[in-house]
Amino acid sequence: MNRTLFLFLTLALISCQPVKKEESSFFFPPEWEEQESVWLGWSIDSAIQQVHLQMAAALSPHVSLTILSRSDSVQQIALRQISSIGIDTTTVRKYIYYIPNIFIRDAGPRFLKNKKGELAIADFAWNNYGYPTAFEVNQYSDIRGEIDDSLAKQMQLPLISSSIVAEGGGLEVSSSAMICFEETALQRNPGSTLVQIEKEYLRIYGKQQMIWLGKMPLMDEVQAGAKAGNYFGYGANGHTDEFVRFVNDSTIVFAEIDSLEKDLDPVSNADYAILKENLALIKKAKDLNGKPFHIIKFPVPAYSLYVDKMILTDSLKNTGDGKILYKNFKEGDEVCWLPAVSYCNFLISNKTVLVAKYWRPGLPESEKRKDDTVKTMLQKIFADREIIQIDPMALNRYGGGMHCASQQEPAKNNR
Repeated sequence: MNRTLFLFLTLALISCQPVKKEESSFFFPPEWEEQESVWLGWSIDSAIQQVHLQMAAALSPHVSLTILSRSDSVQQIALRQISSIGIDTTTVRKYIYYIPNIFIRDAGPRFLKNKKGELAIADFAWNNYGYPTAFEVNQYSDIRGEIDDSLAKQMQLPLISSSIVAEGGGLEVSSSAMICFEETALQRNPGSTLVQIEKEYLRIYGKQQMIWLGKMPLMDEVQAGAKAGNYFGYGANGHTDEFVRFVNDSTIVFAEIDSLEKDLDPVSNADYAILKENLALIKKAKDLNGKPFHIIKFPVPAYSLYVDKMILTDSLKNTGDGKILYKNFKEGDEVCWLPAVSYCNFLISNKTVLVAKYWRPGLPESEKRKDDTVKTMLQKIFADREIIQIDPMALNRYGGGMHCASQQEPAKNNR
């Protein structure tokens, strides 16, 4: 090979590698800190696109947008749609990764920062949310986790890696602490102890304290069969951002099912008890100074009001995941598909907080009161930010919400 060509190719290869930095100096900033950009993983689903557009319109006055698309053609669609709502697309950053990544918070990118304001990308291992092996895994599922490596190369950022599995939505953080479901962590990492998992979670995210919850709620659990009764649905298999959130270093928001609604369906009945047990663990937790956290209880949408009811057909029962999901049901049975409805899956950004609203004509006024209550609570917590309500149902049906479908990139230096 020509020596000049060899040197050129060598330099090109080097330039594609993530930069090495001292790992111990990086940390995952809490969401309420200043953000440089909010990333959205653009979908080809038209209903999800409408949610993304509402999110983009709410965010764009105060933070830049970064669009991650699966192809040039999807990127062009995204830019046309964003332009149609009055956003200057020359201010929008664009990246392509060929694997669909609607719930961008989970597989990545997950941005770290050091005290100099330099960025890095956290690279946990990936095993497709620990879904049962009996499910049909599509061609993208197992390799979606390679996105962190790809984007680190594209952005010329350090990559800080671990062989331990975790998704972004399963790790809730403050400045110094993290919250995770113990059942989730162990389910993702068979063969590893909780001590080993905790050590890696704290190392990668640069935190000093782990707060362990217990069992994951049933609403978010994915099983080879019904969740309970005739209730089915996807989810993230135990993500904290559906049920518990830090809103500052001393305050935690926690989901609580109304005792008057717990018997409306079998999943609510199970989750009422599961959330009570986890709330008791949060109440016992102390911060690094030995002080208990202030806990604010958020309502939970009444699950049964939002299910999609279907009569089981031969096609549903014997095609794809239906062969596993509906194995104990027969044609003609009614099945209920439960979306991942949650008020805790809100997104905190510069001067704004995006939160779900669910009430629509035909639903009980009690659901409207929940929408209003959550907005009022968040306005008290974030008095300097605008609380913007968006219907996230198109995302919920796929097992996530607005927080799952976005990822904040921290400002290089706090302003």
